[in-house]
Amino acid sequence: MIWKSAARAQVGRFEALAQIVGVGIGERHERVLVGAFVIATHRSKSIDLPVVRFERPDLGVAFVLRDNFYNWKLSVLTERPIVDDGFQYLFNTTPPPEPDYTGDPLRDCYFEGFPSRLVFGYYGDGHNTRWSAEIHGDDAVWTTLFLCMKHVGGLARHAFHTRATHRAKLDAERKGVRP
Repeated sequence: MIWKSAARAQVGRFEALAQIVGVGIGERHERVLVGAFVIATHRSKSIDLPVVRFERPDLGVAFVLRDNFYNWKLSVLTERPIVDDGFQYLFNTTPPPEPDYTGDPLRDCYFEGFPSRLVFGYYGDGHNTRWSAEIHGDDAVWTTLFLCMKHVGGLARHAFHTRATHRAKLDAERKGVRP
């Protein structure tokens, strides 16, 4: 179990991703209920690792992810199309031109632990409500989820309070109502 500490660190990365999915309604520090489920497991470096599904039913979006210490696999399911011209800088958005040479990273055999029904096509291949990606690096995964949440309306812009907005927030909190 040489990779035991890396597996523990992975839990922290999943927690950070859950915060991205759950932040953004109201003020910066407010949280919303995020459904986070381990839907399956896979094995890498002799360690059982999770395949996690994050859900935001209020926004009609779900993310399924796994990390095998080498790359991330992500599937996105959303009711609203996600349109972003920056994804191509984070992962391949179209199939490889020579799959017999490079392989195809979106073949379901590379989505270890994923139910095959949750492996979709490339984002830029005509898919924008159900798509999958192979992503290298934690920062690229974080940025991808951030952009997705931005497009489905899950992030709020930072804004200064006025006396009136601050009073309304305090009154709502006192009544136990979310502003």
